[in-house]
Amino acid sequence: MYLKDMKTGQSGVVVGIKKGHASERRLFEIGLVPGARVEVLSRHPFKGPLLLQVGNCRLALGQGIATMVEVELIPG
Repeated sequence: MYLKDMKTGQSGVVVGIKKGHASERRLFEIGLVPGARVEVLSRHPFKGPLLLQVGNCRLALGQGIATMVEVELIPG
């Protein structure tokens, strides 16, 4: 599953990042690396950004970049 498909309140663990995109390095810089836990705090309507909790940081991530992040859901 990709980060863009997660619903508000769901948590997951990053299992992969699509290679070869200019934003790949930026994702690593903000902590979206394999093994990182991520929670979707909110989703803005009309394909707007997702508000995420990654470690101790909150960040907004656009839908386009969220398609690059593969996650495995954490049950619960």
